[in-house]
Amino acid sequence: MTTSALPSRKINSALLADWAVILLTVLALIVGGLVRSGVENRSVPFETSGITAQTPLGWMKTSVKGTEVLHVTDLLSSGFGTTYVLQDIPVASDAVVGQVVSLLTLQRGQDLTAFRVLDQKQVTVYGQPAYELTYVFVESNPNLTHNDIPNVVRGLDYIFMADGHAVVATFWADESAYASDLGRFLQFLRTLKF
Repeated sequence: MTTSALPSRKINSALLADWAVILLTVLALIVGGLVRSGVENRSVPFETSGITAQTPLGWMKTSVKGTEVLHVTDLLSSGFGTTYVLQDIPVASDAVVGQVVSLLTLQRGQDLTAFRVLDQKQVTVYGQPAYELTYVFVESNPNLTHNDIPNVVRGLDYIFMADGHAVVATFWADESAYASDLGRFLQFLRTLKF
């Protein structure tokens, strides 16, 4: 009687090492992404005049002027620094959003170089009725000692009507960073209460 031996399987140690490296690399990327997300999404509370929000940690607060209650800028942005502005504009109790939009558009046209409205419409933002205004303008460094090329900046305003005032949440970002920075602004809007 002849017996046949079954072929034995040996685990190739080189193959096992390759799989271990791949697994560790994937795991390191996942952990790194979670840490990065946690660092980028840190925020600090903001409150004034009954308006509250969570502003990004580490952004530079600029002194406010006029109807502004908050003005913060990310100095680490490339090109034009991504900026959030909150305005609290007193309005008549019977004022409609169209009046506020007209005044805001007129003001932006006077204050911003090459200002152009791209779109405007009624929207709902996290359950709140609002008016959305998107636009572009050109920002150049007013300091003549720099050789900076002017930046095309995209702007987005959300106008919320409340009792006797309009709250305007503004997002400005360099054209090249607008899409990537918009998500964080939407997170900021989620925290906005008035």
